[in-house]
Amino acid sequence: MRTYRRRIWISIILLVLPLVFALSARANADGKYRWDIVHISSFSPVTAFPGGFASALANDGSKITVTGDGTFDPQEPDEVTGGGTWTTFAPDGTTVTGSGTYSVQQLVRFTVAPGVQTAGFIDNIVPTAPGDLTDLRSGLLLVRIAYSDGSKGILVVSCHLNGGPDFVARPAAPASIFEGITASKGYVDYWNRVPPIGAPAPVDGNRTLFHILSQD
Repeated sequence: MRTYRRRIWISIILLVLPLVFALSARANADGKYRWDIVHISSFSPVTAFPGGFASALANDGSKITVTGDGTFDPQEPDEVTGGGTWTTFAPDGTTVTGSGTYSVQQLVRFTVAPGVQTAGFIDNIVPTAPGDLTDLRSGLLLVRIAYSDGSKGILVVSCHLNGGPDFVARPAAPASIFEGITASKGYVDYWNRVPPIGAPAPVDGNRTLFHILSQD
């Protein structure tokens, strides 16, 4: 009898656990978000505005550079807005091979990651309150996009929040999360992100942010 009861409890646990994890993941991502490719106007202190650019490289060293922002709801894949501009370059890095605009068509997925932003960061993108960084999120976003030349692709936006200066109270995102973008366009995959330059002399570009705008 005891063995029979144990088997029943094990079966119940195995049935319930996936539901618990699913509800937890849903709660973690519920709400409406904004994504931005960020422009850093100053590094002392670090000050963020919309309107930045980010780049990624293809297998032969050719490059795509994009601007952009938009909104999405993780539970409503078609409830998306946004887009930006794109420019592609030959492997020499300077010869332009194409340019135009793109629009976001659909959310593929979004996953929130741990981590908070560095204290003292000045956010002018969604300034709900001066110095309030609680609406910033780290994470990984994939959206389907349509380019103005008729090609289609996937834009990947990844945000790594830096944490600190007290990394116990303000932990950074995991080191496995990159900062920047990758993208595909037609049959070309610009898979190798161009990282942001932070030291020794910081340079604007290749930085992203997620804001949660409303939470269900």
